[in-house]
Amino acid sequence: MSEVSEDEIVPSAVPAPGTRRGDLRLSPLVLRPFVFLTGAAVMAVEFSAQRLLQPFFGNSELVWATLIGLILLALSAGYAIGGRLADRWPDPRGLGLLSLGAGLFVAVLPTMASPFLGAVLKGLLNTPSGVVISSILATALLFTPPVAALGAISPYAVRLVIDESATAGKKTGSLYSWSTFGSIVGTFVPAFVSIPDLGVRATLWIAAGVLIAIGALMLARIGLVALIILPLVLSQTAPTLLKPVGGLIAEVETPYQFAQVYRLGNGDIALSVNDSAGIQSIYTKSTLTGLYYDAYLVLPFMFPSHQPMSALLIGVAAGTIPTMYLRDVDPYRARVSMTGVEIDPTLIQLGHRYFHLTSAAAKVKISDGRVYLATSKRRYDLVIVDAYSQEIYIPFSLTTKEFFAQCRAHLTAGGILAMNVNVTSDRSALLLAVERTLLLSFRYVYVAKAPGEYNELVVASNRPVSLPPLPSLPSFLGPVRNLLAATWAKPKVEPGLILTDNRAPVEAMTNAMILKKLGGAL
Repeated sequence: MSEVSEDEIVPSAVPAPGTRRGDLRLSPLVLRPFVFLTGAAVMAVEFSAQRLLQPFFGNSELVWATLIGLILLALSAGYAIGGRLADRWPDPRGLGLLSLGAGLFVAVLPTMASPFLGAVLKGLLNTPSGVVISSILATALLFTPPVAALGAISPYAVRLVIDESATAGKKTGSLYSWSTFGSIVGTFVPAFVSIPDLGVRATLWIAAGVLIAIGALMLARIGLVALIILPLVLSQTAPTLLKPVGGLIAEVETPYQFAQVYRLGNGDIALSVNDSAGIQSIYTKSTLTGLYYDAYLVLPFMFPSHQPMSALLIGVAAGTIPTMYLRDVDPYRARVSMTGVEIDPTLIQLGHRYFHLTSAAAKVKISDGRVYLATSKRRYDLVIVDAYSQEIYIPFSLTTKEFFAQCRAHLTAGGILAMNVNVTSDRSALLLAVERTLLLSFRYVYVAKAPGEYNELVVASNRPVSLPPLPSLPSFLGPVRNLLAATWAKPKVEPGLILTDNRAPVEAMTNAMILKKLGGAL
């Protein structure tokens, strides 16, 4: 009988040093819940990271792409590191150390995020390049260490359970299945339950407490479970604000965005969502805001002043447009009856509380704009589209030929569609595509530079439209009318991309504008 050489022994059949085959920590009853909870924690950290970054850098696709890319990079590094660590020290205590370390790091994330992100942000966000650079730095330094540690857990756990080559595949698949299932739960619970109901910091502290507890158990050091008091203490000592803003009145996390209401230096009340770099709603005691909202005040005077009007506003926010119509338009012409559509009910609540939005100004419907049009049969003299997602992107579904056909079907004879388009120039690809697409549904399209650095007012109708003469306007609207008149024109549209529900690369065209400015800044 021949002897078996040492090289022919299957390494996977040898119990891991420092472990016992009967070690309870290696049983499926322990490892499966362990990887389930750590998998859930990865997604909880990722979703919370996005919400922590959002007040400082916004919620644009560029920031999202940066975040997701670096999180995936951290996971990749974690997988590689975890495999190497497991081969060198195949002991369940390694899992405990990884989980405990990640938990402690996650526990302090909410308290150090605001001052750290504020420091990174300072002086860098004056250009779009700042958004990209700052978000990369912040994400890399704040969120990749715990994610890398959590990523190391799955390959580490797999190494510990592969003690029989015949069942290696089954055991590996089982652990990855439980880890992925945990990630699914970690996606839905923060997104729909803990972040909306408890907030982003509470979500992180809960995840940290779970990681600390299971790490201590895996280390067989029950006394370390007491460290879960750290998130509890931090939750009571952390500042109440995610992002301090001068004159802050209210700060709210909604299911859709991060909103702040604050008082400007002149006493006006402003609403900003996500990065506070722009104003989504404003209430001013004066008749004009100095922003693009003022251009909308001219539109009702394109109709006979004795004619009562109906208007539909898609994108109410906190109600600047309907409030201004009630206060600054209705006294000078027949009543404009407005219906407003807003997808985020929290913004409407803020409008009622801080921006003088009333039911007399608008009858508000909480809905997606397209859904409302599809389910309503009403016709309007004026349809205004002023909806933005992630503060810089027009939702692609509100730029397509199918959407514009819906708008046309909801307009009265001689009705007008108006929309605000944020672009860097009147020759931007996005604006040209919108003009081109509108001409499929409307015979006449006009464009004018609106108040504001990057705002263009686009007007479409099946009748010729001209700006009202100065004598028909209240005196305070004269300068606004003249500003529009300086650039009011029918665009010369060349053949090119038509935006459709099937293909409307609005985000890509917006990103191209930002990256072009980024290139100039760099």
